[in-house]
Amino acid sequence: MRPSWVNRNVLAICLATFFSDVSHEVCTAVLPLYLRAAGLGPKVLGFIEAVANLLFNLGKLAGGIVGHFVGRKKPWAASGYLVTTVFTAAISFTIQPGLLVFFRGIAWFARGFRSPLRDDLLSRSVDHQYFGRAFGLERTSDMLGAVIGPLLAAVLLMLAWSYGNIILMGLVPGLLAASSLFFLVREKPLDCPASPETRDDRKSSLSDSVTVLPMRFWILFCGVLLFALGNYSRSFLIYLVARSVEGWEFPIGVFLSLPVFLYLIHNAVSALAPYPAGMVADRTSRLGTLAFGYLLGAITSFLLAAFPERLLVLALAMALSGASLGIEEAMERATVAELLPARLRSLGFGLVGTATAAGQAVASLYVGYLLEKEWLTVPFAVAAAFGLAGTLWLTILALSVSKGN
Repeated sequence: MRPSWVNRNVLAICLATFFSDVSHEVCTAVLPLYLRAAGLGPKVLGFIEAVANLLFNLGKLAGGIVGHFVGRKKPWAASGYLVTTVFTAAISFTIQPGLLVFFRGIAWFARGFRSPLRDDLLSRSVDHQYFGRAFGLERTSDMLGAVIGPLLAAVLLMLAWSYGNIILMGLVPGLLAASSLFFLVREKPLDCPASPETRDDRKSSLSDSVTVLPMRFWILFCGVLLFALGNYSRSFLIYLVARSVEGWEFPIGVFLSLPVFLYLIHNAVSALAPYPAGMVADRTSRLGTLAFGYLLGAITSFLLAAFPERLLVLALAMALSGASLGIEEAMERATVAELLPARLRSLGFGLVGTATAAGQAVASLYVGYLLEKEWLTVPFAVAAAFGLAGTLWLTILALSVSKGN
């Protein structure tokens, strides 16, 4: 018998999340190899990821604002899934850097846009005492898709599929994701304004909402941004693995799929981490659990700074990065849902998502630039420092909240 909080909406949102991640993770897994084969180095990868993360940032902010205005969030969220799918698949048709940036950027803007709307739908589908578990389950679904996507990519590489065909194949699960959200999720009456007066009140209150957000939310926002400045794209982990095995005598299929298989380990750990972390957070402290996830991210960057060319260390870093990612994504959402009333959650999800994506864009730029210059230690040492600072910030906030309660 399933728990009472695992209802139709929760399952439908998890299904949409799963299929969407299968779709775009197929692309993410082979993108560094795709660029490398085209003679495009880490500087280009860093620029593509930085622009994508910037637009992901703007998309989350836009989605949060739209969610604050509109009553029905499902059509907007489903549209975000659809646009992400179509423009990710379009990457398969070009190796021109400008077009790659454009397609990846539009896809990531739509991916960011849908996130606060989907998170709002999820938060309104369960009681507050289940926030940690609900967002943990959603993140587990996300990461299960992120396991299947790279696994599928690795198998297709070994079967000698071209990079373009692998990326294009992601169109199928992406369309299933958009369909799952649009046809299976049922919005509660609360999601729809009851009258024209309610709609007017919602619109007029937007200009004041930022000032109404509680101080604890803004302290959380600063901690998230601080950590995100050291939270570079996971594509650089794939790049480091591919770089470390250059010159090894492997069959070509094994050589190409090894970085993808290690990325698969990353995503498998990410799939396992969120739900148990959510259970612990619901019983203890969501902020404290988030701080622990940040600590794992800081340790990952430290290992990469100290041993950037050791394959076994890179494999360990993949696993730690996966655990950090799974915990931080679930607990950031659960913490925002805990701190804010329902009417402000879309905006809160968008603002925190903006902080995350903005920091990641900066991190991806400096990591890609420094790797292009063959400075393997410096970028990850800087990232480790930001990660540790974000961990300490959140730990202090968690302790102050605990004492206040």
